[in-house]
Amino acid sequence: MVTKHETGFKVGTVVGNTSPQEFSFIVKSFTAKLGDLVRVEMEIPVAEGQGRKQVLVWGRIVELGRSNPFLPMEAGQELAEEGVDLISTVLSLSRDQVTGRVLVLGATDVGNLKRIRPLNYPVSPGAVVYLPPARAVRTILTGDETVHRLRLGSLIGRSDVPVGIKTNAIVARHMAILAMTGGGKTVAARRIIRELLDARYPLVILDPHGDYLGLWIKRKLFPRNSICLFYPNLTVSEENLSLVGYLVAQMTQGFTDAQRDKYSEALGKINLKGEVTVQRFVELMMKKLGDTKSRHAGTIPAIKRALRLVKGRLEAMEKSNERLRKQATLQGLPFEPMPDPRLDPTGFVRPGRASVVYLGGYDHLTQSTIVAIVLEQLFNHRASMENRIPPFFAVVEEAHNFIPSRGEGQAETPSVDVIKKLITEGRKFGTGLLLISQRPSRLDETALSQCNTFLIFRLVNPRDQGFVEKVMENLTRSDSRLLPGFGPGQGIVSGQGVRFPLVIQVDFDSDLVTAALGSEEFLKQATEWEDPERGVGRGLK
Repeated sequence: MVTKHETGFKVGTVVGNTSPQEFSFIVKSFTAKLGDLVRVEMEIPVAEGQGRKQVLVWGRIVELGRSNPFLPMEAGQELAEEGVDLISTVLSLSRDQVTGRVLVLGATDVGNLKRIRPLNYPVSPGAVVYLPPARAVRTILTGDETVHRLRLGSLIGRSDVPVGIKTNAIVARHMAILAMTGGGKTVAARRIIRELLDARYPLVILDPHGDYLGLWIKRKLFPRNSICLFYPNLTVSEENLSLVGYLVAQMTQGFTDAQRDKYSEALGKINLKGEVTVQRFVELMMKKLGDTKSRHAGTIPAIKRALRLVKGRLEAMEKSNERLRKQATLQGLPFEPMPDPRLDPTGFVRPGRASVVYLGGYDHLTQSTIVAIVLEQLFNHRASMENRIPPFFAVVEEAHNFIPSRGEGQAETPSVDVIKKLITEGRKFGTGLLLISQRPSRLDETALSQCNTFLIFRLVNPRDQGFVEKVMENLTRSDSRLLPGFGPGQGIVSGQGVRFPLVIQVDFDSDLVTAALGSEEFLKQATEWEDPERGVGRGLK
């Protein structure tokens, strides 16, 4: 039997019809809360002829209801119509009845809380329901204490019970963070990034909007030389002569068969020494194409138009990215040109390093192309088993733009096939993905379902809620109803990273917040703004 210290506090009594999957109980006023883990002690039958034994049944409160049988609806209506205060009547205020519904998580032997198994017998009506002590709950949540875990936060309402996720379960089998804007996605991502860097696990962060550039400003909080900031820098060498053809296929209508033959003929005349920019390579190709003849007068000009289009688009977006990097909030950050992931994968992936690729200023198609190139080449290094780089974890922010659903333009998104490949084969080669999105219904369903751990924050859109329910096998309808009411940083973690779904409050790392970046104090900015040309602004005439 468990001792009184190990039992915890009595919070109610099991009532009504029960099953091995769930039960209801009358809640002692102001004791248990939605999301709490509770415990019941009961007997279950063992093998035939061997009698019965005591077990501890563990469950999570998924619903709470409150009623007062001494305050009928008719009385309430009369009070409302007459404007009478309830305290002025003989009606009772002290007979509120709180009922809870508990989802059974499993059962353990009384003397061994580390091994949990499915319950195979209905919960006993009349059994006492306890709120167990923090130590017991931590054991139930953790199981094998030798497994490395990343701390996410704590159970909602129980700050004394930390919640962690199994590190290997996410870096090898992928994870998704889903929430509406302001729900806590970036806070959770920073928490995971911090924990992985502390464990010296390599990270590649694909950042469309600069949400993670502040990591460099806070670099002293991480291991030495752990944060590198890159801007896109596509180069061509003898080893990747196919790059420009790939860009043409993605950024234009591509080449016809005749155009492809002439392009390949000119490509064979190229003799590169070292690496050159895409723009310089296009110039060299233009000269070689001038030496090439074609039966059709329009073939060579069409190839040149496509090359000029690629060159012009890249130049425009590079200038846009450069302007963004020179703005006041980013000026001074040590951006470096992105290494070639095929020739220099160690420039991206090293133990204890987070490589942040800032994609700001590039359009959707080009961002997707860059993501495809980086992830495919790094994955190929891992899949080749040459051990040029260690296992790594890729963080894909705004994932719905890089792996959209079929109705959202997959054909125009080059990164779709690459991410699908990584998410299905990556676990065999130590290539994990963290997909982050505020619009889960716009994500590819097949790819998202391959994620084995989910962290779901506030979702109000019914379409997003329904999509998450469909993709997550162990998300109950009761859990889904919690999503619209979550506050910042509150959510449900589920999947292989935890033993069972939990309602948690993610830790807020206030020391990682960078006021200089990502500020949304737009009213203050507007009122204090000064026209740099006219010198006109607040307080100036």
